[in-house]
This record gives sequence, C-alpha cells and structure tokens, in this order.
Amino acid sequence: MTDSAASQMASSGFSAYVRRHSVGQLLLWSSFYYVLPALSAVIVTQTGWPVLHVSTTYTIAILVWAFFAPAVGAGVDSGHGRLIMRSGAIVGVVILLAVSQSTNMWVFSGLIIALGIPMAATLYDPCFTLLMRSMGRNADRAIANVTLIAGMATLLTFPAALWLSAHLPWREVLIVFAGLAGVGAMLLPAEPASQTPPQDRPQNRPKGRSYREIITPGSALIALSFGLVMFGHAILLFLLPFILAQMASVQAGLQEWVILAPAVLGPAQIAGRLLWGAYGYRLGARRATPFVFALVCLPPLILAVAPSAPGAIFTALILQGGCFGVQTILRPMIARDHLPAARLGQGLGAIAMVGIIMMALGPASGGMVLASFGHSGLMIAILTADLVALGLICLLFWKWGGKHA
Repeated sequence: MTDSAASQMASSGFSAYVRRHSVGQLLLWSSFYYVLPALSAVIVTQTGWPVLHVSTTYTIAILVWAFFAPAVGAGVDSGHGRLIMRSGAIVGVVILLAVSQSTNMWVFSGLIIALGIPMAATLYDPCFTLLMRSMGRNADRAIANVTLIAGMATLLTFPAALWLSAHLPWREVLIVFAGLAGVGAMLLPAEPASQTPPQDRPQNRPKGRSYREIITPGSALIALSFGLVMFGHAILLFLLPFILAQMASVQAGLQEWVILAPAVLGPAQIAGRLLWGAYGYRLGARRATPFVFALVCLPPLILAVAPSAPGAIFTALILQGGCFGVQTILRPMIARDHLPAARLGQGLGAIAMVGIIMMALGPASGGMVLASFGHSGLMIAILTADLVALGLICLLFWKWGGKHA
C-alpha cells in the first residue's frame, strides 16, 4: 500500500475501521479475559469449588492462549485475519454459553481452558497485525487508540460483573457477557481489499511457518524484555492486594481503604495511553521505550522503601499502571522494525507468547518469593526483573537498531 493510500485510510476510515476494532477489543477483553477474575469469588461462593482449582484453571487457559498465539499470527499473515478473529469470537461466545450451563467442576475447567483459543484469536495481537497491514506507519496512532478504548475493559467489567452478580446467578452473568462478545464479533470490520499490502496478496503470502525468519536476536530481546515487564506487573496485580490486606489487619494507623489501591492500575493505564497520544509521538517509540522501561523500575523500589505509606503506594501504582499501558502500545511498534513484513503476525504472536507465559507464571513465582523472603524480597525480585528488562531493551537498540531505526 502506498503512503498516500494509508494516509487516506487513516483520515477517512478512522471512525469506521479503527473505532470498530477499538470497541470490539473492549467487548472481547471484557468477555473473554476480565469477566473470569471479576466473577471468581462469586463462582467459588456459589459452587463450593476450591479456590486453587478455579485459579489454576485460569492460569492454564492463559497458557493455552500463549501456545496458540504464533499459529494465529501465521493465519493472519496468510490473509485470513478477519476470518480468524470473527470465528474466534463466535467460538468464544459458544464456550461462554456452554460454561453458563456447566454444573460439573471438571467440565467448567475444560471449557475455560478451551477459551484460551478464542483469546489467542481475538485479543490485541491479531488486531494489531491487521491495523499495521492495512494502515502502514499510520497504524501507530490507530494502535494507541485501540489500546486506549480496550483499556477501559477493567472499568467496565468489574463494576458490571459485581452489580449483575448481586441480582443474578453467576451463570446468567456469563450469558450477558457472551452477548457482549457477540456484539464485539459483529463489530469487527471488513478489511479494505483495494488497499491490501503487496505481501498480503494471494501470490505473495508466506508458505509454511518457518520460525527461522522471526526468531532473531532482536525479536528475542523484545520478547524477553517486554515479557519481564509483564511478569512484574502480573505479580503486583495479583499479590499486592493480599499484601496490603495483611498490612491493614496487623499494622496500626494503616487505613483499610489502602487495600483498594490496586484499583488505580486500570485508570492509570488509560492515563498513560492518553499521555502517549498527546506527547509520545514527538519522542518516537524507539526513544520512548528505554525511558518507559526505566520508569517501570521505580514502583517496586518505592514499595520496598515505603511499603506502608499510602502516598507512596498510590504513587507507585499510578506509575506502574501508566508505564504498563504505554508498553502495550510500544511492543508492536518496536517489534515491527525487527520482523519480516510477510511474517509480521506470526512474529507478533511469538513475542506475545513469551509475554503471556511470563504473565501467567508471575503470580505463582511471586507467591513463592513472598513466602520465602517476605514483602521486601518480593519487591527486590520485581525490581531485578525490571532492571534486566531495561538492560535488554538498551542492548536491543545498541546492537540491533531495526529496519527503520
């Protein structure tokens, strides 16, 4: 696609194309990912199933998502992106409806684990690939807008799920969210055939799924560095509420409302993406990434030095959420410069696979560190992971500048 065609699409097709993807991602993230943790306590209470069983089920589902991400990317590279996303969304709707009728703990687990495949087929990376293929360099702003709208999924899902569960059984709440996912599936826009990039045309589509072209030093550094940031974020997201609740129960003078502090992570992600939309493009992804990775080292440092000061806790979590929101935008932008155009989707899927696996393993790993070394040891471990991530991303730009550096 020529630059003029991409620019024309960016200006004339934003409301019809990018916004439909944005709202679709909002509804699909809410229905396939966030509704599960939002309903966890209700499911355990109403069924009597063990907490460990339910939480382990979610972890396996996320690992299934990671496993299928590269294959989905390869399918997008072959020109079947919209079909894969819409089919995945429809399959996800069917799975949620089946879960709503399940009464057996093991049937429930099998269906939730299977939901990992629709997650891989619909959430973020297939969408990012379609945007970059349809809009070229103009996709940078489109990706930022998609993540901004989709980032509101936490604000939509948790209050909605809690309110609905106060009036309906959890199974009927899932039916509501299955309906929302169905709307998301219908919103997915058609790809503009007249502006199909040369590498997406049938005669030029990649054959096979060779990983030799996408597993390079550059792509490996991207996967590991962003994966380590996701690892640390997952630990804070899942374990900090537990830590704060313990502190509030044993420490005099620490207000109990502090245990609500992790709720600022979602709004902070949105704020970070708004700041990126306003100022980030002046700096550029390549210059901004080391800066964001350096900032993400501050939250665990603050929490280690001042673990029970409310002001410090909120400051750390606002920084953490803001940086995490921006890194979601930066990852596909940086990866694009280190991946062959014909295998962009497969490469993004492989990079996402590493990050999703590390995100899934974060809570369990962090729990073991917390049990052995306490709060300070956990924060030092997160800080170490973030510092390694910063070193890897600096090494990436020092040794491998990328095709467009």
